[in-house]
Amino acid sequence: MRTAAVLIASIAAGVVCLVATTQSALGGGPATDASGLRVTSELPEYQFVKLRTLPRSPESARPDEYCSGYRAKRLSSVAYGVEKLGWIVTSEAPLGRFKVITFTSGFDPGTSALCFTHNANIAVFERDAVVALAYAKRPYRGPNSNSKPSPLGVVEPLADKSGLLVWTDPPGSPVGELHADGESIRLVARAHEHTYCNGRTKVPDLYERGIDAARRVLLSQGWVPERPADPPGEGDMARDMAAKGLIEAETCSGTGVGYCAWNYRSEEALLHVATVGGEPEPADNTVVSYNVECRPR
Repeated sequence: MRTAAVLIASIAAGVVCLVATTQSALGGGPATDASGLRVTSELPEYQFVKLRTLPRSPESARPDEYCSGYRAKRLSSVAYGVEKLGWIVTSEAPLGRFKVITFTSGFDPGTSALCFTHNANIAVFERDAVVALAYAKRPYRGPNSNSKPSPLGVVEPLADKSGLLVWTDPPGSPVGELHADGESIRLVARAHEHTYCNGRTKVPDLYERGIDAARRVLLSQGWVPERPADPPGEGDMARDMAAKGLIEAETCSGTGVGYCAWNYRSEEALLHVATVGGEPEPADNTVVSYNVECRPR
């Protein structure tokens, strides 16, 4: 029996029918038998299902020059197969024996060189065959609608190699993490903390906190504010932040979504934090990303 099930996912502007068959997702030989695979979403706003065939993209538009940087720079043969179906691949990363590929059908350009996806999905492959798909349960209405849930974005390996961090459209924060263990793949909430620098330092989850709250957590765990090498210039809101005691404020863009940069140090690492908001009150500047620079030993 070629058709095992029909999964209907209502995503973005239309309805995409995902038909599970025994045919390979990329038009090759038989797909991997995923009958023993277990996929689970612990995030109520996102569906995670087993799948045997990817549908074609509901639109054929390619990213224009403004949004072309969102397409993944290097594509594996599996990712090229996804693009042959009309999708735009935005990232790919290994997850144990699996390969995870994120893709979208198109983009809307926005402010601050940002682009917003249509029909964003995450596919999990074993060798060259798709075995699972994650997507938002409800349509996303765009960045100005306060629509929930946020679309699924790119994936990147966690520094401690425990899984993948799942982002949403920038400048949003990660929506969760993907983890694989044996025959189980789980889409879960972000961990409360992660280790870096080969286990030598830990950083608490800072996403979606105001910089004032993030700062308190960091200081309580031994991180120290790091003054920028060059003080903020005249008219840079970071200068006003420093005057309020947040000496780690490096710079604030003052336009667009209001990016600000902040820095902290420990004996083992430097921590670079980015917020959006561009507001005079620290609480109104929300952490959207951070990265760790390990000190040499």
